[in-house]
Amino acid sequence: MTPTSPPLRIWHDNGAAVLDQYGFSPRSQLEIFSISENATYRVSDPDSGRVAVLRLSRPGERSRAEILSEIAWIRALRASGTARTPAVIDTLAGAPIASFHDATGATQFATLFDFVPGRMLDETNAEAAFVELGETAARLHGFNETWRRPPGFVRPHWDIETAMGRQGRWGYWGDNATVGPAERDLLARVDAKIRAEIGAYGRPPARHGLIHGDMRMANFIVDPGGIQLIDFDDCGISWHLYELACALTFVEHAPETPALVAAWLRGYTRLRPLDAADLAVLPAMVMLRRMLLVGWFHTHGHVTELQDLSQRYVPQTMEIGAAFLRGAYLAMRAV
Repeated sequence: MTPTSPPLRIWHDNGAAVLDQYGFSPRSQLEIFSISENATYRVSDPDSGRVAVLRLSRPGERSRAEILSEIAWIRALRASGTARTPAVIDTLAGAPIASFHDATGATQFATLFDFVPGRMLDETNAEAAFVELGETAARLHGFNETWRRPPGFVRPHWDIETAMGRQGRWGYWGDNATVGPAERDLLARVDAKIRAEIGAYGRPPARHGLIHGDMRMANFIVDPGGIQLIDFDDCGISWHLYELACALTFVEHAPETPALVAAWLRGYTRLRPLDAADLAVLPAMVMLRRMLLVGWFHTHGHVTELQDLSQRYVPQTMEIGAAFLRGAYLAMRAV
């Protein structure tokens, strides 16, 4: 920070602290987009006319090595033409990440991206959008088969324990305040079935690797050139079909979900094959993500726009969990 830098506040209000590292003028305006695992701003500089997107990482959420690894993958995907995604902008010093110490002395990291004007995918035609999501996922997974990760590459592993274990990265489903004795009994059986089915599936090399980890409709932008994929912050090592589970975040219970799953699979299998074992484990993958989110709501009560959803989430999870235990949830027999 310089003597004229703005004062440091709570972590997600510190965006202005790094603007000088990117050459933005002191008159630049910050408009918050979202706050969750990170805070995302639109930065507008009235002096230069520059517009960009600044991502401020929550202290302790991601290490420098993890963010550098994310950026390495983004740049490789862009360079190969595998995916259209906003470019990462280096600091004036040529670094892909800016950093500073906040008021508590903790290190904060910031990453700057090109601003891409456009609109979100059309939710009124969600099935067509899910075909796009499936194709995009297949391209990324195919690219990873030949891409050589750079030395020091490290990203989180999204496995059973990190997703829904007692020491899960985003919390444990059993700690959610809306999980009472009846809910705990059923969800414990769901937990056990997920473990058994995914454990039997294993980690087939052709079905497991680096994934985006948050490929929802909200993370696609439509511009004149097509679609752009954004928000790689959750990318990590997991099953390829967990990518589909992530695409269904918050709508796993919806009546249209089977049709969305079928659409995603149509898009995916245009480029990559899936077999009967893959389809059989798919419900367990979706329920794994759902259980992760039950724990996520326990640790993310600060996300005010989701508080109403959080009250409905466990009852809805009970409903689809019971169907999962009966073998009646997302029973996909053919692609």
